[in-house]
Amino acid sequence: MLHEITTEFVFHFMLIFARLGTAFSMFPAIGDKYIFMRARLVFALVVSFVLYPIIASYLPLYSQNFSNNVNLLVIEILIGIIISIGAKFYYSCIHMVGQIIAMQSGLGSATFFDPTQRSQIAIFTSFLFIITTVFIFATNTHHLFIESVVDSYKRFPPGEWLNISDMNKFIALLVNDSFIVAFKMSSPFLIISLVMLIGSGILARLMPNLQVFFVITPAQILVIFGTLYIVINVIVEKLIESIVNSLSLNLV
Repeated sequence: MLHEITTEFVFHFMLIFARLGTAFSMFPAIGDKYIFMRARLVFALVVSFVLYPIIASYLPLYSQNFSNNVNLLVIEILIGIIISIGAKFYYSCIHMVGQIIAMQSGLGSATFFDPTQRSQIAIFTSFLFIITTVFIFATNTHHLFIESVVDSYKRFPPGEWLNISDMNKFIALLVNDSFIVAFKMSSPFLIISLVMLIGSGILARLMPNLQVFFVITPAQILVIFGTLYIVINVIVEKLIESIVNSLSLNLV
């Protein structure tokens, strides 16, 4: 009897960890590569152990069929990806917004190595990633990550394959909405840059001998920094709102 209880407990724990660990590896902030691997692993194991009494009633019984057990683990991993992919997509919008700000300010060559992207990124992108991560923890959005995993057991019971058409629809809507959100967040800088380019073109026609580029570049940097100071709060709030909406799968 003790052997059967232990085996079933380990199997249930593996199912919980498969879904929660996969989701945690893709969630913003807590899944970033800034946090070393062992810390993320220990955190996922601890949370899985804490959630076990809450989720145990949703889990299927242990089966002696090895292929059936593997099938359950694969389904749990896929569900973990679906839960967290929306937050990952919206969090990645920062990369596009930061690149646009860097190009419009003329500081596109100022780069910084980002371990999450494993490449050189604009300094504005790195700054926005840090600010968004701070906001996620300051607003307790990371608590919603855990809550979304718990709630997913009602929407996606263990052992049931996901509807492929619903998954395709969700991912398509997610990609479309993430691009729209990124464009909205970067629109103030595009408008300001367009106005400054029009003004510099008019100035170049009025004063042909003036080196417009050397005159307009410092002003352009100053104006972009001023615009960022004004809209940074709105950008991060919109991003956090989009991440929270994606956790509840409101796009479907």
